[in-house]
Amino acid sequence: MALSPHLWLCERFASYYRGAPAPTLPRIERREFGFGGWERKIEFRHMSFASAEDLKAQLVRDKPLYVSASSAYYEFPDGRPMARKNWQGADLVFDLDAPSDKCASGGEPCAPFTCEACIHKVRENMIRLVEDFLIPDFGLKREEMQLSFSGSRGFHVRAYKKELEPLGRDERREIVDYIEGAGVALDQMLVQEPIPGHTTMSRLLGPTPTTGGYGGKFARRLVAMASDPALAPSISTKLKKKENVERFISGLKAGRWSDVQIPHAEEVFKRMLTGIKLQLSNQVDTDVNVTFDTTKILRMPDTIHGGSGLLAKTIPPGIGLSSYEPMRSALAFRMDAQEKVRVERAVPSIQIGGQTMDALEAGRTLELPQAYAVYLVCKKAAVPV
Repeated sequence: MALSPHLWLCERFASYYRGAPAPTLPRIERREFGFGGWERKIEFRHMSFASAEDLKAQLVRDKPLYVSASSAYYEFPDGRPMARKNWQGADLVFDLDAPSDKCASGGEPCAPFTCEACIHKVRENMIRLVEDFLIPDFGLKREEMQLSFSGSRGFHVRAYKKELEPLGRDERREIVDYIEGAGVALDQMLVQEPIPGHTTMSRLLGPTPTTGGYGGKFARRLVAMASDPALAPSISTKLKKKENVERFISGLKAGRWSDVQIPHAEEVFKRMLTGIKLQLSNQVDTDVNVTFDTTKILRMPDTIHGGSGLLAKTIPPGIGLSSYEPMRSALAFRMDAQEKVRVERAVPSIQIGGQTMDALEAGRTLELPQAYAVYLVCKKAAVPV
């Protein structure tokens, strides 16, 4: 008799939750929850729990494949319709995912699976968001953020700060617009200052690499480009000479942007600023609707993602972000136990649990490490036998 993939997964998910620490979030009793199954990621919502232990007990009992929690805080989180919940504020949330229609490796799209190149690309986006924007420009501390693997193809960033909670949709849109560089213009950064004693001469003053905001980002990027002999001439052919490069960089560091006389300097800098804004916004590619939506429910950290069998695992503050590997660190199931499955569709080579798994052809029946077998069943690429 064929085993139901849904029920097979439910039993394994419940077994995991039974032995795992209770997943939690700040002020868990003020949040709305939703559970999902085989067909839909959210089948039931408008639920609340008095404590993390109560949530754990429900996970063991109901065996959901997906667990979502609100970024919002409510007076009555289980109230319905939404207006009866009495919204009291929300965390600032960013959702970063690998696109499903292309692959960071440059090859064919890897979705529904996730290759190492795509994970690394989204991880880099998360680092840029945190280190280039949230910490220096918004004054957040790493300890005020919860960074977590989404459980599938990306990462979530939650900012916990009282000052951010009352922000509405429009204010959150302004934050995203800033990160994307909307409204940032060169004339906000540079000024022409007359040179004393010269009625027709002026010098260009601007931000230094230590300046906050986009001005500092622009100055730092120009210093980096000028320091690279291959890129310096793209600023100006005058920077082919080492002494001009040194003068240009020292001028930028002092806020003097015209120590090297670049023809049509403002037009050159305007063109470069446009390119740098585009580059920065592409490096931080977020699902803006998640950030705008102050009633959104999304994957609960440290619960299992029903589309992968991996944990939406929290990354502790002391962990180096650039070396974090979720396909190794976010396993809910074991690599030293075996499960028997039948492969239903071709599967590419996948790295999981520190091992490189060979590509699989459809129709094969074989025993696989439990974490990998669960992953394939969640992807609907295999069925248990």
